[in-house]
Amino acid sequence: RYAVLVKGEWGVGKTHLIKNILKDDQKFYVSLFGLTTIQEVHSAVFVKMYPNRSRLKKILNWFGSSSMKANDVTLALGPLVGNIANALIKEKVDNSKTIVFDDLERCSINLEDLFGAINKYVEHHGCKVIVIAHDDKLNDELTDKKEKIFGQVIKVTPDIEGAFNQFISKSKAPIAFEAIKDIIYKSFLASECKSLRILDYMINDCARLLSCIPDKLYNNKRLLSEIFVLFTALNINYRLGKLKAKEIESRNSVLYYVKKDTNADDIYDEIKENYKNHEVPLRLESDLLSNEVLIDTIVNGLYDKDKITKSIDNSRHFIKPESKGPWFTILNFDLYPTTDVDNALEELYKQFEEMQIIENGEIQHSINLLFMLSEAKHIDKTIDDIYLFFLEYVRKLQKNNKFPPADLFTEYEPIRDSAYGYGYWINDSYKHYSSKLNKILAQQQQIALRKRYPQFLADLRNNLKEDTAKFCEQISRNGLKDINIYGYIAILSSFKPHEFVDMWLSIDMTNWHNVRTALVNRYSGGSLHGDLTDEGPWLKFVKMNIRHRASKASGIDKLRISRLLIGL
Repeated sequence: RYAVLVKGEWGVGKTHLIKNILKDDQKFYVSLFGLTTIQEVHSAVFVKMYPNRSRLKKILNWFGSSSMKANDVTLALGPLVGNIANALIKEKVDNSKTIVFDDLERCSINLEDLFGAINKYVEHHGCKVIVIAHDDKLNDELTDKKEKIFGQVIKVTPDIEGAFNQFISKSKAPIAFEAIKDIIYKSFLASECKSLRILDYMINDCARLLSCIPDKLYNNKRLLSEIFVLFTALNINYRLGKLKAKEIESRNSVLYYVKKDTNADDIYDEIKENYKNHEVPLRLESDLLSNEVLIDTIVNGLYDKDKITKSIDNSRHFIKPESKGPWFTILNFDLYPTTDVDNALEELYKQFEEMQIIENGEIQHSINLLFMLSEAKHIDKTIDDIYLFFLEYVRKLQKNNKFPPADLFTEYEPIRDSAYGYGYWINDSYKHYSSKLNKILAQQQQIALRKRYPQFLADLRNNLKEDTAKFCEQISRNGLKDINIYGYIAILSSFKPHEFVDMWLSIDMTNWHNVRTALVNRYSGGSLHGDLTDEGPWLKFVKMNIRHRASKASGIDKLRISRLLIGL
């Protein structure tokens, strides 16, 4: 007697196949997922064989009131549970139906022990047993043991074409799929994915994306191919766990399409190789779908038609170069004659001279492209010259108060290796300088922000006196960008501690604790060890001042003031 092993890759339809062949009245289906002991396996089988509560009660009525849990069913057992109950559960076996054990590789029980338990059902109880497993996940050292238990091994290979056509026909818009059906089918084959489950998910995601595509793309087979091959390639590999969100965010940065002089292997190399071998054109650097749109759709499941349309309209296929600035023409030098690139370079120098380039992303694109042109010997400047030019330009912007300030709302770190949907052109020969650009620009933005602190402080002073509720909202940290505008910068340390306490105690007494609550909110979550570090010493002096005020008062006045320290 032997068991049958049904193996195959994750998602190829192993369980679906067995459930179609064996109807419910022909099998006992037992998932091993999450089981940790052999006893739990026997209990799970027992419950499947005797699901009727009256039969369970008849079998177990002599055990009393204790209980034992097997999967989602609790068996009522008594004080004699132990060896007697275990023996009953192991030996009371119904061999009239096939036992199907699923999820073998997702069970944490020692496989040799588990195989022994399965073998007992086969040899001792005469049961027909089928085991479903992702065989590649099984330990190689158990191959001999496995072969003694399983007399037949069936490998399930997916009918991708049949499943694809079935999933398309069941989709919400099977007719609309005609425009991209061949594109996404070839892309799935090129991905080397064998999971029908992922194929189904991918088709549903493509249907959602298709509903957001502007009409002008429908008759352009080349652009439809570019957008859906990119989308499906990233979608599939994200679902397979090979890609993470941060890798999708950096897919079009030069980290991936310029570093070929290094021998670094990464998932993008594997993806591109697979698609190349299947002769499916994949443009990982395509800007039809921005990184933000790809994260929204693939990772978060959000399909914003307006945002997707805007991304397509802003791509290099539709946008006019002059609307992006000279750096855009230089970045896309493959698409323009050298005269156009040189004209863009001349315009870039002019904009630097007139201090028109002020945004972080535009500066980094421009300087990195100058680095690239220097390396290519296209301009008569060394990389060191360009870096010194950058430092002088930053100094000039700051001196003339043209530097844009840092964002007041700094709870989330922005992506640092791309801007406007395009990765910075960074080569190994100057990446040590490139890595400094963002840090220097961030520091200068903070300086520009601090120049505005007197203005912010005046606003806070006024609101603390005249509109305390607004003051409390402004200094709180609830993630509301338009309301908690001062919640993420260390502006309160600009108050003199005694002055702040004076103003606090001068407002209507009914608002005292509203201010305290806002301060407690502000300093919870470790903010004093993060972006509000500079307010740590200030807060200590504020609390010291409150204690001093309380010590000068008496009775209920003293208690009232001292209670302002609760939670601070």
